[in-house]
Amino acid sequence: MNSIDFTNVSEFIFPAFNLVGSGPLYVGYGAAGNPVDGPTYGIKVKQSETFSLVDPIIKRVANGIDISQTPSWQDGGSVRGGRVSHCFRGVWIHDVGEGVFVSDINVSDCVFGVVVDAGNSNIANGQSTRCSVGLLIDGGADNVNNAHGSVVGWNSRHNSYNLSCQNVTLGHSLTGCNFIGGQAGADQGGIQIYNSKGIMINGGQIAYANITVDATSQLALRDVTFRGPVKITVTPGGYFDAKGCWAMPGATMTISLDGGLNYTTFSGNTP
Repeated sequence: MNSIDFTNVSEFIFPAFNLVGSGPLYVGYGAAGNPVDGPTYGIKVKQSETFSLVDPIIKRVANGIDISQTPSWQDGGSVRGGRVSHCFRGVWIHDVGEGVFVSDINVSDCVFGVVVDAGNSNIANGQSTRCSVGLLIDGGADNVNNAHGSVVGWNSRHNSYNLSCQNVTLGHSLTGCNFIGGQAGADQGGIQIYNSKGIMINGGQIAYANITVDATSQLALRDVTFRGPVKITVTPGGYFDAKGCWAMPGATMTISLDGGLNYTTFSGNTP
């Protein structure tokens, strides 16, 4: 099946379909020959008021599902189910693609699994695995009304970076999500908070993780379960607050509040 373009199609429902491009297979984080950004896509939704995509299977294109330019506040649509793999971006919501709901989808083996580069989007009950970045929440140069949506019940595991928040100015909520492990299995997967304000992780489990908060960022954790080794690095000027969290027996927890010069044992909660 060829790429499908719904640009300027006001309203549609598109049922299950299977699309395989000719791009390279994903090899791993930092490896040569991975999918690269480009014009190819599986399905493009642009300037659509109402839409529903159900159970797509897409692989080996630059952008698997590309959604942008929702016409107005009350407009938007949904992606339900499916499998996207071996793309540069598995799911890309950008350029004022607001009011979009993505659920029950499995994204793997991509450079970026799911990229939210627009405001008011909701990602729920799916997973991103074996990507360079499993889940990216990005303020983006093309979207001043960024983020301030939600991610609920998402399982981002065994990616080099399980979560990256970059240039977010309006906050984002992540509830009941699991961020576990790196690409090799038992290695550390990153949680990166860079130049981002108001990032809230509420509930869920964090394990085998390196968490970094830079000098311009804010990260709050509430009621998170820590398992396995977790290493937290906060650059001076950055805000980090954890309350109601607990570490399972045997979890190794360390924190640095001086940008990584010195680490101390961490209980899982800040004073």
